[in-house]
Amino acid sequence: MRFLYGPVASWRLGRSLGVDILSTTEKTCSFDCVYCQLGRTGNKTAERKVYVRTEEIEREISEIADTIADTTDVITFAGMGEPTLGANLGEVAAAIRRQCPKTPVAILTNAALVTDMQVQEELKKMDIVVAKLDASDQSIFEKVNRPVSEEIKLEAIIEGLIEFRRGYKGRLCLQMMFVDDNKDSGAEMARIAQKIQPDEVQLNTPLRPCAVKPLSQEQMEGIQEHFKGFEVSSVYEKMKPEVRVIDKVEVIKRRGAED
Repeated sequence: MRFLYGPVASWRLGRSLGVDILSTTEKTCSFDCVYCQLGRTGNKTAERKVYVRTEEIEREISEIADTIADTTDVITFAGMGEPTLGANLGEVAAAIRRQCPKTPVAILTNAALVTDMQVQEELKKMDIVVAKLDASDQSIFEKVNRPVSEEIKLEAIIEGLIEFRRGYKGRLCLQMMFVDDNKDSGAEMARIAQKIQPDEVQLNTPLRPCAVKPLSQEQMEGIQEHFKGFEVSSVYEKMKPEVRVIDKVEVIKRRGAED
């Protein structure tokens, strides 16, 4: 498999079959997050283009379509960077529907392009959208997420998520990754989440090997206190399912080694 990997054991999504719509050698992203398990962003961009032809991805999915129902809970756009940078995201989502009409389709996105109406329409094709929100203001945003362009503003992303939520009928999840730089932002991030109205808030800290240390379980429990009234999942509380992996090398390439 060149463009599919897993299924991986996701504490958020269950048995998740990854679709890498970028499949670049280096990480391709509009962020350079301090906690990314893939390391620094090699290809820094906020421009959309086709990285992998739709028919190539559909061909791989068709090869394993008969086994997906028994091995996979969700098919997830993720991989070597930010999947909304793939200009054929909507086309690939439609191809997955053709091959696996009964399996939910999800995406893990940093939400930088949610300000683009075309991207919003493509995200509406997903059953589950997991959008990143790691900061309460622009200063923290630049420390934690390190956007690759000065034109990427947290306030615009928040407004884009609010607008997207109004027209989206699927399940919207906000994933919040907490590290030292934003550990005191829980109360303000809860207020921002209240404006967005997600179906779920996912509280995370980097437990996989990366450049920064995770917060403790006690610290995460303290942050969770700010999110009363939300449906909340926390990385320390969720159990990972057992999976049957297609190709372990491809999983490590895109997710890094597990703890």
